[in-house]
Amino acid sequence: MFNTTPQVSSGKSRPEIDLLLACASCHLDSVRTERIKALTHGEIDWPAVLRAALAHRVMPLLYKSLNTACPDKVPQAVSKQLQSCYYANAAHNLLLAGELLKILRLFEGHNVAAIPYKGPVLAALIYGNLTFREFADLDILVRERDYDRAQHLLISQDFRLVKEFDWESTLVDTRGRVAVDLHRGMAAREFPSPLAFEYLAGRLQPVDLVGTTAATLCPEDTLLMLAIQITKDSGSRYLQLAKVCDIAQLVRVYPQLDWAQLLRQARRLGGERMLLYSLRLTNDLLGTVLSQEVVCAMRLHPAIDGLVKHARRQFFDQGDRAVADQPTVEQFRWLVRERLRDKLYPYYLRYVTDVLVPCELDRQLLRLPGRLSFLYFLMRPARLVGKYGLLLVKSKKRSVG
Repeated sequence: MFNTTPQVSSGKSRPEIDLLLACASCHLDSVRTERIKALTHGEIDWPAVLRAALAHRVMPLLYKSLNTACPDKVPQAVSKQLQSCYYANAAHNLLLAGELLKILRLFEGHNVAAIPYKGPVLAALIYGNLTFREFADLDILVRERDYDRAQHLLISQDFRLVKEFDWESTLVDTRGRVAVDLHRGMAAREFPSPLAFEYLAGRLQPVDLVGTTAATLCPEDTLLMLAIQITKDSGSRYLQLAKVCDIAQLVRVYPQLDWAQLLRQARRLGGERMLLYSLRLTNDLLGTVLSQEVVCAMRLHPAIDGLVKHARRQFFDQGDRAVADQPTVEQFRWLVRERLRDKLYPYYLRYVTDVLVPCELDRQLLRLPGRLSFLYFLMRPARLVGKYGLLLVKSKKRSVG
């Protein structure tokens, strides 16, 4: 039922995908090394391998694995491109790590508690090396009450706000080199994210970051965070192999994880199915060996194998082609939610938003000065009651007539 060696997605084996999966690790044992050597002996479409590695953000792992296993089998032009990408990524990561430490010191100086996760601290925690992971920005979680103040602190340091959502905002420095995703939650409110700031803050783990100690998520919470990220991205164009590699690496470097306790905690938080789905996907693609506790828990969630099958196709089969039976993002999220309240919450949230949040039509019907804009929140329910009440009266009149 469970794989112990890297697998291709389905159908006819493609050596390019086989090679990418075999190289998607910073730890090469003898079996994986021989697999890479055997694959590079055959015909390889190297541009296709490079495109896939760039798309899935695993170029550093591809470079390291090929350079270790069989550097003489890689075409010189491909080797130069890989090396160039590897060192450019290393320089970029060191820059971002330094900027992260500056921001954390800024927040600490203004009594804003912050938890960095993903990015440099994730690379340091599970890979022990900043150069083995690609990341484009810095993710920082703060308390809800500190969120606006944290934004203003970043803006005071020459960052500008470029995007804002209900759970996060993106700020970029004036030179465009550093992007910060400032979070008050790990995902949109309609997506069940069981990891809240107060829960995480008491479980942090120190990690060495370019000679300085920073506090980030402990391995158990990092695993849940990665499971949330993979599940959130499933069914969308954002699903990447790099996050699956992160889970495989975490499981390898932290063999002492208490799986029974971790599963109980995930179940209590409403994230067990997300965790199991991500672990099963990692097992399927990269051959990560799963504990007996995880295997037993998966038997209670038979839908997971179907979700993994669709995710495999999303990774490697469909390309730009639409797959008729591929679940949408909403369908993926419905299937992976395990609690009824989490399944229904997005729909209730949408209903409440439609009723209470003013729209452009409300503002066009009556122009109010800024200091009175709060009245739109009172007007909208009244307008909707009047609108649909009038329609109901007209309908009754027609039925009587």
